Amino acid sequence: MKKLLIVAALGVFTLGFSQSYYNDYRGSVSSINWGQVAIFLGLNNNQINQLTLLNNRYPDYNSWNRVYGKAPNRWYTDRYYAMERIMTPAQYKKFSSRYYQGQNPRLKYDNDYRNHHDRPQMPHDRRFNNHRDDNHNDHHDGHHG
Repeated sequence: MKKLLIVAALGVFTLGFSQSYYNDYRGSVSSINWGQVAIFLGLNNNQINQLTLLNNRYPDYNSWNRVYGKAPNRWYTDRYYAMERIMTPAQYKKFSSRYYQGQNPRLKYDNDYRNHHDRPQMPHDRRFNNHRDDNHNDHHDGHHG
């Protein structure tokens, strides 16, 4: 019986943990007026359609959880790399400057959320640095996550 209670409690904790990440994901979609983004950046119809598909990819928790349930914080990098691929480099830089003040979008979004909800600060993800040294090993410090 104890094992069953522990498994149930762990399941509730995991659901709450990943549900929080899904809420972050939905907030990252809904907190931006994408029509204004399209006008501001001069996006073409193909880019607008791709962003719309990206923004509607996970309409509910279950669809999101099937992909990110085992690594819920991975949505950040997947989403922002997809946005970088959809936009031209100049458009993404302009978007990032306006909506994320040139910061790593994951760090900016999470820190804004943390300021309002007392969440712990996220470490900086070097993969979002604007400049990249091709010889740089992202895992040179032994930190993998």
